[in-house]
Amino acid sequence: MRRLALVLLIVAAVAATAACTRRAPVDQAAVRAVVGDDPVVLLSATWCGYCRKLRADLDRWGVRYREYDVEESPQGERAAGLLRSPGVPVLLVGERRFVGYVPQQIRQSLSEAGLLPASAH
Repeated sequence: MRRLALVLLIVAAVAATAACTRRAPVDQAAVRAVVGDDPVVLLSATWCGYCRKLRADLDRWGVRYREYDVEESPQGERAAGLLRSPGVPVLLVGERRFVGYVPQQIRQSLSEAGLLPASAH
């Protein structure tokens, strides 16, 4: 009986913790009010190696994008706060958000959104 009570207590504690850590949905309209309506927006930092790699990929693919430094630009800092971003790079492709360096997923999303030039396919 004690074991069952202990298990139920642990399950209740885990459920309560999970409920407290759920994130509210991001207000996309507020983010777009800060960064504008460019279809592709990169939030980055000058010291970030993955930001450099993603920037190079976007340039090589011929993708047009607007970039905001999260430390140097008030818009970048505000957007990162609204997105509750754990770090950079953050890439917005329309309503989709990519955190970190995930080039295959980003390329796929750009292609699906019609934002990848034909020469990059």
